[in-house]
Formats: sequence, C-alpha cells, structure tokens
Amino acid sequence: MGRCSYGRLVSLGKPAPGMTFGRDAHAASVTFGGVISAVALQMIASAASAQTWRVEPSARATVTATNNSGYVNGITTGSDAVVELIPRVTLKGQGARFRLEAFAEADSLIYINKTVTDELNPRARLALNTTAIERWIYLDLGAGIQQVASNPYVTVSNGTVPSIRLDTTQYRLSPYVNHEFSPTVSVVYRNDNIWTRRSDAIAAADPRRDSLFQSNTFAFTQRPIPFGYALEANQERTKYTNSPDATLQLAAARAVLTYAFDPNLAVGVVSGRERNEFASTTEYDTIRGMRLRWRPSERTDLNASVERRFFDKGWDVLWSHRSPFLAMNVSLNRQPASQPTSFLIPAAGNNFRSLVDAAYTTRYPNPVERAVIVDNAIAAFGASATATGPLEAYSDYAQVQQRAAASVAFLSPLTALTFQFFTLRSEQLQRNTAGAIPLPPTVSDNTQLGGSVAFNRRLTSTASIEAAVSGVKVEGIGASQGQASSSKTVRLSGTQAMGPKTQVFAGARRQISNSTVVRPTQESALFLGIDHKF
Repeated sequence: MGRCSYGRLVSLGKPAPGMTFGRDAHAASVTFGGVISAVALQMIASAASAQTWRVEPSARATVTATNNSGYVNGITTGSDAVVELIPRVTLKGQGARFRLEAFAEADSLIYINKTVTDELNPRARLALNTTAIERWIYLDLGAGIQQVASNPYVTVSNGTVPSIRLDTTQYRLSPYVNHEFSPTVSVVYRNDNIWTRRSDAIAAADPRRDSLFQSNTFAFTQRPIPFGYALEANQERTKYTNSPDATLQLAAARAVLTYAFDPNLAVGVVSGRERNEFASTTEYDTIRGMRLRWRPSERTDLNASVERRFFDKGWDVLWSHRSPFLAMNVSLNRQPASQPTSFLIPAAGNNFRSLVDAAYTTRYPNPVERAVIVDNAIAAFGASATATGPLEAYSDYAQVQQRAAASVAFLSPLTALTFQFFTLRSEQLQRNTAGAIPLPPTVSDNTQLGGSVAFNRRLTSTASIEAAVSGVKVEGIGASQGQASSSKTVRLSGTQAMGPKTQVFAGARRQISNSTVVRPTQESALFLGIDHKF
C-alpha cells in the first residue's frame, strides 16, 4: 500500500538558509537550483500566453473586547481591547503550461492596555505547477510560512493564531513524469522532497526540529479491459538534522492484477515485497492485499486499498459524493509515519471551500470560472472557510497513524450546513512479525478526536449570519498516559456587504480550554471588523 496507492503523494522543496543535511542537502540544493532556473525560463515563456492573471490585495481590521487577552497564548490575563490588522495579497495565474497560486499576509495583534506583548505573525504560501514537456514531464513547487501549535496538551486557538506556537517554514520540490502511451497504458514516476524548518529556541534533543522527507514512487499500469495489471515501486525516507541516521526508511515493490466487472467496478489483488528500517533494525516482509475501485455514477467515487504489512494491516479508503446541493467525503487511512503532515498539501475535501467547489463542479466545469464563483458564494454566506483537523504532535521516532475524517455540506441558495469530524491515533511503530521484540512505551503517542458544525444563512442579498461550534480533545497513550487537553469554541457572527469589495462583520465567541499541563483557561469576547478588497 504505501504512499503511492491510487496516486496519493506528498511533496516539497528547497532547504532554508542555514539548514544542512550533509551530502544529501548539497545534492538536493544543486538539483533545486537547476530546477528553479528551468522553471523561471518556463514562466517567462508562458507569461505571454497566460489565460488569466488575478492580483487581489485586501486588508482586514478587527477590534476585539476580551475578558482574557492571554487566551491566545494559553494563559489567563485580564481584560483588554485587541486590534488585529491583516494585510494580504493573493496572486493567481494560469497559462498554457503553468498554474500559480500564492498569498502572503501579516497578522498583527496590538494590545491596547499591554496586558500581552504585541505580536506579528506572518503567513505565506506558494504553489506552482508547470509543464516542461507536454504529456510527459511536469513540476510541482511549493513554499510556505505558518505558525503551528508546539504542544497538543496546551493548545487553544483564538481565531487565526494558535497558542504556544512555532514558526514553521516548508519547501516543496516535486518533479514527475506522467504519460499515457494509449488510453489503457500509462506510466507515472514522481520524486517528492519536503524540507521543514522550525524557528524557536528548540533544544538539540527536541523532536520539533528541522527535517527532510524524500519519496520516490513509480507505477506502470495496464487498465483492466477486463483484465489489467500494474507494476509499482515506492521508497521513502525521513531524516532529522540532529540524527546521523534516518528515523524511518521504507521501500516496496508490488504487482497488482485487476479485473473489471464493468467500466465502473474493478477489483485487484496485490502481492509484493518490502524493506523497512527503523529503531536501528532492518527487516524484509511480504505484502498481500486487495484493491477496489467503484464509480456508480460521475458524482460518486470509492477507492479502497487494504494490505497485510509488516506492522499488521494498512489501509487507504476515500469515498466522495456530490450533487448540486450536497457534497461529502469520507477518508480512512492507516500507515507508518515519522513527522506531522505538510501544511502545503491540505487534505482533499477537508474545508468548506472544497465542499462548495465539489457541489458546483457539474454546474461550472471550468475550474478557473468555478474558483471565482466559489469565492463569491463563500463571501455571500459569510463563511470562515476553515477546517477542524488534528493537531501536530512531534515525535523523534517512527509511528503508525490511524486516521478517519468525514465532511458533509448541505447547500441551498440561502443556507449552508456543514459537519466535519476526525479521529487520529498515533503510536510507536511496531513490527507484527514472528519473534519481533516489542519496543518500549514512548512519550509522543496520543489519540485525537474533534469536529465542528457550522450553520450559515443569507438573510438578504447583502447580509448573512454564521453560527459555529468546534472542539478538539487530545489524550496521551503509552508513556504519556494521563496527559490530556481539550478546547471548545462557540462563535456567532453576522456579515453585511457595504459594496462589491467591502464587508463589515460583528459577533461574539466563547472559548474554553482544559489541560493537565497548564491551568485551565477561558475567554468571552465581542468583535467588530471590516474586510476590504482593493
């Protein structure tokens, strides 16, 4: 199974200044420099034929009256008035051979009574896909800056800023080959690289340190008519800067035999061999499994893969369904992991925007046109378009992660009702082979449960309201048994459009956080703000 199953891939880019990985870093930086030069030339050549360029500067200003200004930092303080200023620039471009999306913003928090030190939290993200050779060679590049919570047992949130946070920079570099020799025969090869750097006073032994993730995947596929087959191989490696050895190395090869009962239903059997290296030992094991692809209609799709692996059973299941007034998706996954997921690769269908986009796909098949329509719909609903998901929990050892997530949106011209739920269990990776010695309990194992419910209603052509409830609970397991945290948020807001580019909003929120690591804290607040696009 691994990360190559049904095209599920992860990627990233260039090492940050001062970040070294010995010979690996030198080779990667040379490759990255050459690729960047090629991409720059490609962008210049493509710019003249670009179909669309959109530059969208905007700014948001919010004044919040709170009874606990320190809640954003996971502490209890007094009342204060907080001014939040967020200037933002978004750039989108699409041409015959490239697609670019980028934004940059600076979230400035100013505390009038100085109960908390003023803060500036930058965020930025860039994603570029370019075609080097049509129908053959492509390149994905990405970069991002974001704050992430540093400890799941003290995490609370205050709108856009996590508490007890680390500044995290990530880069993505992913050249790949994707070619169809015929309507039934294709080949895919992808090289993914993710560099992560965290800026803070992090000790050498702290697992929240710089890392490099690399992955190679290959698949040669003959689609079933009715019989088909696939030859697959994948390799991945995770290395941290303060460790001479990789935390986790996996390599596998598979053969897949597929039979299609009809054009919409195919079943496959998997046989393969894998090499796994972690906890200073290396072993070889056999892979056995099954796959299912079912598409009863153009609006419903199910992909499932279940395998017997060295760590017991692994699976990857994705089910989605859409209609003009409904969008939903369910994902189930169990696989080895060695670091938190890249924030540059958001999970498909995990936020309000992606659900609205799915529901509008049939009515607006052109993705460029649909993107504008979706943005306008979200603004009309007054929706925050954010997602509730697992918190990053750092470990310096290999884990097996079992995830489940579900998102559902009911849409009408005037109303949107959205449900999002997730669970995540992360525990030390163990071999399930005969004679394997269990590894001792570790400190970063945990389980998470969370979700949100949001109701949006358009009152008039220019006014809307939103009511949302969300919560996350984290509990330690293994050596962290007894550690726990929970946070709950209730938010009610209203939005009034003052013109095509200006909105004012107001509302109230209530937040409660409990933890075994720090004292419980809470906040009640009223806020008023304006959002303007230039």
